[in-house]
Amino acid sequence: MKKIISRIKNMLTQGIEVAVPFLCLGVVVQLIIGSPLLGWNAVGNISSAIGQFGQANFIGVAALLILYSYINK
Repeated sequence: MKKIISRIKNMLTQGIEVAVPFLCLGVVVQLIIGSPLLGWNAVGNISSAIGQFGQANFIGVAALLILYSYINK
């Protein structure tokens, strides 16, 4: 069971490590161009996600703490 959990954790970590640079690239390109890139509104999606975190109180705070701890690794 520990092997399965470890494999799932490793897959999620690798997925996040691939996704974060693309997200950062999308934000930078959108800020430079001023409009969504290929229909992908990175800044708008981040803004709406943060807004949804704020509505869910405890769950939002927990999710923000998890994201903060991941970013500060």
